[in-house]
Amino acid sequence: MATSHASIAVDLGRSVAIASAKSLRQEMTCVLADICAGSLSFSDVLNKRDNHEATNRLYLVKALESVASIGKIKARRIMADLKITEKRRIESLSSQEREELLKRIKALV
Repeated sequence: MATSHASIAVDLGRSVAIASAKSLRQEMTCVLADICAGSLSFSDVLNKRDNHEATNRLYLVKALESVASIGKIKARRIMADLKITEKRRIESLSSQEREELLKRIKALV
């Protein structure tokens, strides 16, 4: 069975997409590790409008859980109090939501 040029192109495109997604996930893991280690503050993550894609694509709940004094329960409680769903990403937060989150985090830390 001969392989067509179209199927080779599809396979190549799929390989590139998979490699790109893997790279993005690794970058996101590094950002979460930096937040957890304290080398990147949560306010830095929220205040930067020109963040790279890895930071913007993070789920807010995962970033909150990475803050040293906040765990899974507090992260979800903060988000529920602010009426932010658990599926929200950092890139989709409004400036008002960002300000409210920063106030809550400063009160806890």
